[in-house]
Amino acid sequence: MAAAETVSPDPVVSVIETPTPEPTKESTLENLMEKLRAKTGQYRSWPEMSKSLRVAITEKRHLMNTGDRTQLQKVLDTLQKSIKVTSLQSMVERLESISRQVQGVRFSNNCPSPELYIYNDMFYVEIILEPTGAVKDVKINHQADPTVIVTCPELVKVLKAGNFSEFTKHVEGLASIYQLNAEKMQKSQAFLALQALETDLGMLAQLKSSITEPRNLVHNSPVGILQKRRGGYSLKLTYFISPYDLLDAETKTSIPLTAETVIEKGLGQSVTVCIESSTAHKLQTTSLITVTKTTDGRSQPQFAALSNLNSTILPANFVLKLPKPIPMAISLVKDIQNVTNAKIPDCGDLSNAQPLLSVIINDASNGKLSAGDQGLWVTLPDQHHCYFLNSSPDLQGVMVSSIPFTHPTHVPQILVFLRQQMLFNTVISSCIRPGSKKDAESPFMFEGMAYSTSHILVSFEHPLEESLATVDIDLKDINKVSCKIYTLSSDATMCTDDYASKVMQRIHQ
Repeated sequence: MAAAETVSPDPVVSVIETPTPEPTKESTLENLMEKLRAKTGQYRSWPEMSKSLRVAITEKRHLMNTGDRTQLQKVLDTLQKSIKVTSLQSMVERLESISRQVQGVRFSNNCPSPELYIYNDMFYVEIILEPTGAVKDVKINHQADPTVIVTCPELVKVLKAGNFSEFTKHVEGLASIYQLNAEKMQKSQAFLALQALETDLGMLAQLKSSITEPRNLVHNSPVGILQKRRGGYSLKLTYFISPYDLLDAETKTSIPLTAETVIEKGLGQSVTVCIESSTAHKLQTTSLITVTKTTDGRSQPQFAALSNLNSTILPANFVLKLPKPIPMAISLVKDIQNVTNAKIPDCGDLSNAQPLLSVIINDASNGKLSAGDQGLWVTLPDQHHCYFLNSSPDLQGVMVSSIPFTHPTHVPQILVFLRQQMLFNTVISSCIRPGSKKDAESPFMFEGMAYSTSHILVSFEHPLEESLATVDIDLKDINKVSCKIYTLSSDATMCTDDYASKVMQRIHQ
């Protein structure tokens, strides 16, 4: 028997792979830079890219759906914002881009005519350009009064400065006048109603032009400091200024209070006078004010009631718009609604009301603090204060952003209530400093109790003896804030009531 052949297996050779070194951060960055350098020559200038996109959009043989076209148009408008306007063509393209950003507005360019138009069915803005693209003039016309074409220096100034975002706001403001659910004829009547209201408020302001002291003008004039309509910016009434508004945070100096400074810097609290869509209301179409002389020679304004001769029914109402919502007490909301006989939209049925102090604290701290926090800390240069604030259960509040009304006599009355609220808000907000150091050593402790928007009690430890002192703050009269100090011992008087009142007036008036 033959011996079995033994088959020896092939030897196994182990192969050890050399690991590939991981690219370093520097090498990765260098590779990316090389790719960018290689592609640099492929990129075109902004004007060329803008032109290519325009061709792509307008090329008729390209079929694009609405979504693609809109997206490309947004890209083109974004590119337009990045291109410096240096020629007639670039100015035309920029203005056309602006017209696309405002809803319901169209653009017209009858080349080679130097006039451009941004318009809708109710108004137009005519921009007259020089051959170089420089702005020569800007005119506004409203279809409600087609014979009146007014040159607008404000818009000329804005466009000459190249401030296209500001110009866009003006166009939006003009378009907003006509955002009514109504026919063209009623929209024209709405503009005439707003114009008549502005005339009456302007006359009220002129009658108080003898008030020369700026603080009195703001707080005592029926309409505060009035700034007339400018381009697309609505008529503006500045009704309240606190000392905090007169502090320049950058220079840490006080801003002098003049009517010119208030207008130029936009100081204080203000409202703008607008017209908005609503249910049907009777609104004036002509001026309602007449001025008579009293026996002592003073001018006395009188307003006519609304009638079929001086008004019409429109699906709109006048509105005082606040730049930002403010906390307002329910009691003052009801007072305003009793004057205007119109519901304030933000308030609904007032069921969403919260404690007013909670609303103010949340608003003043931008949500960083709440009424449930253990004390509100205020850091002063040489002291630390801690305030515990409470209020009467019926002192409830809501945030208010606009106030509707239907007659010019409502405006002065509304401003009185707004001043009352802003004075109270300013006093309470002075205790709210989110950036102050908490749990400081040896703080002065204060407990405040707000009974209403015109009455606050503050209790604290008497600095001269071991007892409590109380300050009774009366805010009923914005021109004469008063304080009364109560202590257990009349021999340890800190200061007189008159002195405390003057300090309070200086701080919060």
